[in-house]
Amino acid sequence: MLRERRIKIRKQRFLIFLAVTVLLLLFILHRQIIQGVFSPTTKGVYYYIETEEKAVAFTFDVVWEPGETGRILEILDRYNILATFFLTGTWVRYNPVLAREILLRGHEVGHHGYSHKSLTELEDKGLAEEFALMEEALQEELQVKTVLFRPPYGEVDQRLFNFASEQGYTTVLWSIDPHDWLNPGVDKIISRVLKNAHNGAIILFHTNATQAVDALPVIIQSLKMKGYQIIPFTQLMATGKG
Repeated sequence: MLRERRIKIRKQRFLIFLAVTVLLLLFILHRQIIQGVFSPTTKGVYYYIETEEKAVAFTFDVVWEPGETGRILEILDRYNILATFFLTGTWVRYNPVLAREILLRGHEVGHHGYSHKSLTELEDKGLAEEFALMEEALQEELQVKTVLFRPPYGEVDQRLFNFASEQGYTTVLWSIDPHDWLNPGVDKIISRVLKNAHNGAIILFHTNATQAVDALPVIIQSLKMKGYQIIPFTQLMATGKG
């Protein structure tokens, strides 16, 4: 009887742990989806570039290690494309060789927070610490400083934008999000990008999304067939009106 009771208690604990884990994952998914759909635009943030040039920018959020970063670099090389990679500081610390490879292949890098926290929830002191840690990681591991900033989860308000601007950063979000991190299927990712393609589009991908990497060759070839150039964000920004 005692043994059966212990087994029952263990099962109950496991089920509770499982339920909490599932609820936490659902919360994270809900937060990212809702934030991406319903966040109001913040003045001064780049969601796209207003341009007459038929050009788009590929941007990759680099958070979970090591992801598919190596395979992405190979695909971009194959098609002679340069992109913008938004790195977290912790990823840079754990993957310095791969981070340097991004730069060696001619891509540009941006600041995506040090620890991928929701920066809008931090006080000024916490914000300053996150920015300082990120800048330190880039300087010590890559010997670079960037002026591009993408807040984790795309969460930005006027206070965060103003803080980043005061530090000399250009805040970059996106106009096309295929939700590749949800693994909706390779065909859906391709369709979401191509159906929404427009001049000056900033396209969001995640380096840990295997399906997005599988979709990249078709997306690249299709965009080129439609006459689009695929260029880094700063180059796209330079084509903007005014």
